[in-house]
Amino acid sequence: MQFFVYALIRLFGFLISILPYRLIHVLGAIAGDAAYHLHRSFRKKALTNLAIAYGMNLSEKKRRKIAKQAFRNLTITCLEFFKLKKSKGNLSEIVKIEGGQEILDLLEKNQGIIFLSGHQANWEIPFLAMSDIYPGIAIGRPIKNPWLYRWVLSVREMNGGKIVMPRSAIRQSLKALKEGKFVGIVGDQAFPESSYSYPLLGTRAWSTTMPALLAYRTNSPIVVGKTRRVGNKYIVEASPPIWPDLTKPRQEEVVRLMDCAMGYLEQSIQETPGQWLWQHDRWKQQGIDHVKRKYRFGFVLIILPPDPSDYLKLLPIFREIYPRAFLTFFVPPKTEIPLPGCEVSTYTTEKELFVRDYRYQIVLAFYYSARLRRHYRKP
Repeated sequence: MQFFVYALIRLFGFLISILPYRLIHVLGAIAGDAAYHLHRSFRKKALTNLAIAYGMNLSEKKRRKIAKQAFRNLTITCLEFFKLKKSKGNLSEIVKIEGGQEILDLLEKNQGIIFLSGHQANWEIPFLAMSDIYPGIAIGRPIKNPWLYRWVLSVREMNGGKIVMPRSAIRQSLKALKEGKFVGIVGDQAFPESSYSYPLLGTRAWSTTMPALLAYRTNSPIVVGKTRRVGNKYIVEASPPIWPDLTKPRQEEVVRLMDCAMGYLEQSIQETPGQWLWQHDRWKQQGIDHVKRKYRFGFVLIILPPDPSDYLKLLPIFREIYPRAFLTFFVPPKTEIPLPGCEVSTYTTEKELFVRDYRYQIVLAFYYSARLRRHYRKP
């Protein structure tokens, strides 16, 4: 069955690969619009993330516009993957690197570099563009289908770069940096088990500290790559090198390095929000070992009934289940919530419960209403 799926994908990919990039983008935009309207759960996740991004101060109309753009970007990126191998040897025709001379000068001096990027535009482009110029490695998770994974690797490694597995990433990254190579890390995924967080777009986001730890261990700079699609081409803009200060304690420097790097990523998201992967659950607040994956939520709404007395003593349980989550309560007037750090709103009529707030990933309504249930399920 896996080979059959692989064969179908390769056949479809061959048909796409013979098309020019301009036509691929047109088809990708059409497919993205269809996916936005048909894939309800992904649409809800994108709108939820856009609502969570308080720092962007977006209206609902603007959030929906960006979500639709993000779906287009995702489908274009998927279709472009089939075309990338045909661009081997002439990738510079569709990719321009800005601010890269300082980076190349460092690599020429045998100085390793941590190249940090995010899921922007086509996130395969930065590693392919860099490995076309200089040897390096990147960290990537395998795909379960072995035939498909071998083909994906052949595309990602076509310019001489090497993809390493997460389980050996630290060891191989240290080795590569000491050899004067670059290490590519896509570092904008959620990492809820981390001890480090950054207020990404106004909301706490747990993130990996691997780039900063590698920088401190090897005295190598972090360079943030901001990728954007302009027409049928790509621009990869390299930030100035962020050097570690080895005279400072490691823990202090790791936070400073990550804050600086995440700041560059945050700025690039704000510049081209429609080209970021809003479908990813970036603001996860729950550790991986605490609850099952399908029950991990970072934003929880709890609606108490007009007489909440029977439920108040149960509320601490929710904090035990979701120790890092953002909890919001809708309660009747004069109700005291015995939990610190929660958002509390009061209501006097059922109508006041029908707010348009996409932040919530789960709604626990002890105030039963079929209409209320439908309201919060509608993306």
